[in-house]
Amino acid sequence: MTARSLAAALVLAAVASPASAQISTNPKVRAPFKAVVTKATESTVRIRGDDKDIALGTIVFADGYIITKASELRGALSVRLSDGTEYEAKTLATHVPTDLAMIKIDVKDLTPVTFADSKKVPIGNWLVSAGPQSEAMAVGIVSHGTRPLTFPDDVIVNANRGFLGIFPVDEKDKDGKVIGAKIESLEAKGGAAKAGLKKDDVIVSLDGKETPGQETLRAMLENLRPGDSVKLKVLREGEEKEFKATLTGLPVPSRGDIQNSMGGALSGRRTGFPAVLQTDMVIEPKDCGGPVVDLDGKVLGVNIARAGRVETWILPSENIRPILAELKAGKSTASPKR
Repeated sequence: MTARSLAAALVLAAVASPASAQISTNPKVRAPFKAVVTKATESTVRIRGDDKDIALGTIVFADGYIITKASELRGALSVRLSDGTEYEAKTLATHVPTDLAMIKIDVKDLTPVTFADSKKVPIGNWLVSAGPQSEAMAVGIVSHGTRPLTFPDDVIVNANRGFLGIFPVDEKDKDGKVIGAKIESLEAKGGAAKAGLKKDDVIVSLDGKETPGQETLRAMLENLRPGDSVKLKVLREGEEKEFKATLTGLPVPSRGDIQNSMGGALSGRRTGFPAVLQTDMVIEPKDCGGPVVDLDGKVLGVNIARAGRVETWILPSENIRPILAELKAGKSTASPKR
């Protein structure tokens, strides 16, 4: 019996029960898919930050280049290979629209993945998440084909990053040049308000780096976390002032987010991707970044977000391949202009 037919037979028996939504990570259900992920497993690694598991990674070049979920990276990074060896890692570049980061370890002769197109995969087809070990990490079906996101899901919101508690807009000089990020409004309990900033203050630098506009300010905050302290230089009625603010977490979550998270933790960044392939697989946020295959073992993309109670989003191969060369060259891409 082929891996495809064996997996289908066993899973069909499993989903006959009422608790079909919980089959994704059931060991008995995952077991038949071991052969399906064998090749992809060779290209899957564990990403660690400060000695804690924070994500999975997918090897894309044999000489130590690995992509992973950028918004989960924090602390001193290391990569653990499937044989248990662990290496220090450094971040070369990030691509904010896709939430991918390219990290590098000093190892050669690794096994890179070969990406296959995702757009022709039919709804209802089985998908399997590879892990750094030989077993399948999770299984599920395609619940919505590859598609671009629409409002509000197309807006980047990263709950992992630090927040100043402000709504910034571009401030321009008399010649129309953007000179900073003007505070249009601010939350009373946010880090900016507590530090003494006011409405109409114009933030011109953060930690000594110029912030020519709200897009630049937002991009800088992507790399910071709640609890981090930042030095802000602002213009207030033409006078330059300096403040020290402590960043906070995302404001109170919506009712929908609370309901979705009842099935487990959701990814901090789960919106704003250029396109996604949707599945009902259940994975933990710390297991995003690894490859996803069909029953023929073809890598269709990488898990990019646990988006709901039984909803995981895959970043399709079509959105990964075009940016690999720039990421490898160390070229980062900030948030897209809206």
